[in-house]
Amino acid sequence: MPDMDVYLTVFLEEAKENIQELNDLLLELEKDKGNLEIINSIFRIIHTLKGMAGTMEFDVLAQVSHKLESILDLLRTNKIKLNQDLMNLLFKCADSIEESLNDIASGGKGETFNIKRLEVELDNYLVTLKDKETEYKKIAKTESTIINGRIKDCYNNINEETMNILKHVYQKAQEKGLNFYFLKIFLLENVQLKQARAYAIYHRLEELGCEIVYTYPSVEEIEKENFDRELVFGIVTSKSIGEIAEAINKIAEVQSVYVDEFSESLMEEAILEKEKQQEENIENNEKEVKLLKTIRVDINKLDELMNLMAELVIARSRIVETLSKYNLKEVDESLSQLSRITLDLQNIVMKLRMVPVSFVFNRFPRLVRDLSQELGKKVNFIIRGEDTELDRTVADEIGDPLVHLIRNSIDHGIEKPHERIAKGKPEAGTLILSARHEGNGVIIEVEDDGRGMNKEEILRKAIEKGLISSSEASKLSDEEIYNLVFLPGFSTKTVSTEVSGRGIGMDVVKATVENLKGTVSLETKKDRGTKVTIRLPLTLAIIEALLVTVDNDVYAIPIANIDTTQRLADGELKVVEDREVFLLRGEIIPVVRLRDLFGYGRKQGLIKENIVIVRIGNKKHGVVVDKLLGQDDIVIKSLGSLLSDVKEFSGGAILGDGRIALILDVASLM
Repeated sequence: MPDMDVYLTVFLEEAKENIQELNDLLLELEKDKGNLEIINSIFRIIHTLKGMAGTMEFDVLAQVSHKLESILDLLRTNKIKLNQDLMNLLFKCADSIEESLNDIASGGKGETFNIKRLEVELDNYLVTLKDKETEYKKIAKTESTIINGRIKDCYNNINEETMNILKHVYQKAQEKGLNFYFLKIFLLENVQLKQARAYAIYHRLEELGCEIVYTYPSVEEIEKENFDRELVFGIVTSKSIGEIAEAINKIAEVQSVYVDEFSESLMEEAILEKEKQQEENIENNEKEVKLLKTIRVDINKLDELMNLMAELVIARSRIVETLSKYNLKEVDESLSQLSRITLDLQNIVMKLRMVPVSFVFNRFPRLVRDLSQELGKKVNFIIRGEDTELDRTVADEIGDPLVHLIRNSIDHGIEKPHERIAKGKPEAGTLILSARHEGNGVIIEVEDDGRGMNKEEILRKAIEKGLISSSEASKLSDEEIYNLVFLPGFSTKTVSTEVSGRGIGMDVVKATVENLKGTVSLETKKDRGTKVTIRLPLTLAIIEALLVTVDNDVYAIPIANIDTTQRLADGELKVVEDREVFLLRGEIIPVVRLRDLFGYGRKQGLIKENIVIVRIGNKKHGVVVDKLLGQDDIVIKSLGSLLSDVKEFSGGAILGDGRIALILDVASLM
């Protein structure tokens, strides 16, 4: 069906969302292997994926999904038990399906080597299960099972009204010295005449003198044969558990009998869980209603909308600039309204591009799980602030640096269990990935409680690799030593592993973050852990900036980087070790003069200069300029490939009067 190509994008988007959800559910299932709700959710995802793949004619993917669906069906009907081997197989399925989807996205049919090999593995697994099931059925037909134990799920279908009746029956039975039992009976699979077997059980209980006070399904449902293989009875009797179980077990085509004394606490607990589940279902339904009000939009269309919005901001600035020359009172109100509408529209367009950082974070629990198993380490992975929003462009780029930082924390930082115990730490290390808004930016932190960094080892490696000299090393502060890890070619690993030796160093992390107009800083303490902090702008398109001049040329400094501004008085700048510094509330701040940096030269009789205090990571720097023109929204324009090597500027902006303002990249500048 050639027309199906039209739906390929929708198929891939939905399939990849399903795979992400599948990974999350598998991680939950590994912690709670008996959770039937999670198994059912996984089954639904695979069933959906099978249908979509079949419709799009990706046959191998559809076949693998069908076979995996068969295994999950056996799991959810309690015919097989979930062990670690099956858990690993399910994770392998998720990986192979994701690889197949990536192949489809690249123009293939999804028929990768791994997905074909997985199909054979699933076939073998199902054949093994079939052999075991045949053997089990032979045993079941010759020897039924009698089990006495807690059967909490007998109470799952009881409502509050029935609960009060059963409590009253229980009290009366105790007063008379009688037993109150609950029976759960399974008929053999593919049993014929289920209704007749149910009545045989009913009459056998009456023959024993039992009073039947509860049945599930109801008598009406049993008459219609509207049940599978499971029957539940509540009975009052003078007989023992053994006598009841033995009598029921003699009925033909009964596979197993569970008998348990009635428990008020188990019944109340089951009803509370049922109410909680109903509340969750209502919440999920509300979420589904909200989802129906959303639509998918191509990211390129959002980029186009952002560009048009940027042009509108520039046009508004030019109108304001032009009309300010003529002092026309008649247009003041209209101009004010235009500015307000433009600002509101700008905010809406910005929000359209925002995505929660969970868009990036959701892939990491699986990464941590696989790495910790591979390296023989125990890691407690905590995610915080996943609802924090940032621009989609930033979110797309920040994933790889975070992958490397998480790999570093697990490989280099967190110790193996026996090492941690020897140091008096819990055997499981803690790795925290968090995000939060701060000012006009987003802070992302990767923090572990591992071995930390050894500054002597860092210095030794840096000197050994020729990154610094011995004389330079002796002058470095602790912070400067730790920042050496961001230099190209630096590594403390003596042996390259599958985890660390992938050609991606901390220098690449720093370069990527700085390309996103952000900064990265590092804090570490030996045997206490390491924290890497990434500061990113909310967006890369329209920013608030302070406009300044140097010799009549205009420059823009992003507001997100500015701590404070101040007029400079004569003699306020001091010279310390051949460098100018500024004293601000007892803090010594190094200073850069843009006139000197850009080769303007100093002029005599210049008007009073101004200093802009900018913050980069945990450090402050002073930037000396001629004038402060004020704050404005500016649209970032690329300087083009010819000027890509000019690191001092992150882009340019067109001002209202038509002039160009270069945007200072304060991190690179300092």
